Amino acid sequence: MSVASEGAGQPVELVGSRPKEWAQRFNLLSRSVHAALPDAQIAHIGSTAVPGMPAKDVVDLVVGVPADDVPEAACALRAAGWDLEGERAGHCWLSSPNRLERVSVAHVVEADGVIWRERLAFRDLLRRDGTARAAYLDAKERAAATAIGWSDYTRAKAPIVGQLLDADRRQAEPHESGSDQGTD
Repeated sequence: MSVASEGAGQPVELVGSRPKEWAQRFNLLSRSVHAALPDAQIAHIGSTAVPGMPAKDVVDLVVGVPADDVPEAACALRAAGWDLEGERAGHCWLSSPNRLERVSVAHVVEADGVIWRERLAFRDLLRRDGTARAAYLDAKERAAATAIGWSDYTRAKAPIVGQLLDADRRQAEPHESGSDQGTD
């Protein structure tokens, strides 16, 4: 499967699932990141972490560090050869080998913080729920076909990611029967 989008920025192309290759690449990347950040937590995220899911041929990882260390950790990865693409409060993202020839993207965030938990929750949802996986794949394919570069592609997928996570949270909440079962 190949869906591509040309335009300003890097084209977005989805390829068929390559779970063994992507897991091996993640393991190599993880070792490389640990060399620069020995105390970091590292997890494989994104569609390459979901067996059977077509994806960009770019392995995403989330790198967890203490909240105050996010900028410093991004600088350490930059010194190790990663290309710092952007940053917001509590989140820096870097590509390797660079933003024009990405084979991996590292998201440096607070370990066990909101971004960390949401990235892992979404990955885990896609791994276990075929309906969520199909809905996300449909959105990915539409986004790849119409996006003008990677930022546009990511923005186009954001609504479905939020919807799927919200639905999963609602389903996980305890259901109240509506009747008063209490005792006096």
